[in-house]
Amino acid sequence: MSGQAAFRPRRPALSRTLAEAVAMPTRARPDPGAAALAARMPRGDGHAVLVLPTILHGDPQTEAIRGFLRALGYTPYGWDFGVNLGPVPRVVAALPGRLAAIAARHGPVSIVGFSMGGLFARWLAVRAPAQVRGIVTVCSPFRAPTESTFLPLEPIAEACWGSELRALADEMARPLACRASFVFSRDDGIVAWESCCDAARPDDNIETHGPHVAIAQNLDVFRIVAERLAPGG
Repeated sequence: MSGQAAFRPRRPALSRTLAEAVAMPTRARPDPGAAALAARMPRGDGHAVLVLPTILHGDPQTEAIRGFLRALGYTPYGWDFGVNLGPVPRVVAALPGRLAAIAARHGPVSIVGFSMGGLFARWLAVRAPAQVRGIVTVCSPFRAPTESTFLPLEPIAEACWGSELRALADEMARPLACRASFVFSRDDGIVAWESCCDAARPDDNIETHGPHVAIAQNLDVFRIVAERLAPGG
């Protein structure tokens, strides 16, 4: 994509991708340890957190982490657009309004986005900096997004999303003014982990472990989110 031509990620190894298939049965299974983890995490200050799901998933996928954030004292919101089908015109047009409405009620919002949801999180932070307190992206390939997947995605992406994807990628490439954390996993068999890191902000790249398909239920991700959202985190 334009603006990122110098970066060429290494697609995940086939062994990593096969491991994703093995992990598929656990992808929607909430971890019973979330409540115990919440008891050990720093308390939130009540601010709003918008949580964005992976592609082909909706708010049910993020119910566990929203419950976790609520237990910590935050005010979490789902994205409220059904299944995430990527940057389709309806979502590109309406998602900034969703953020604006939450910010009007609570003040600047933190955004946590998983995979494609993290691409939207970064885009919103660039587009509406006054409304975004900070973001956490989880296994989100915002660097050369269509070149980072285990299969070449460019032809399919262009056919499905066209100029919407190009515009999104161009905006995501801009520097961020807010606090940000970029979570990546070297175990990822869906996207290149290097694509999920911001080379300009190395201290904000945080490693987790585990497969891509289970990131929304990964307790280590919950821990990272809690620590990074915490006041002074």
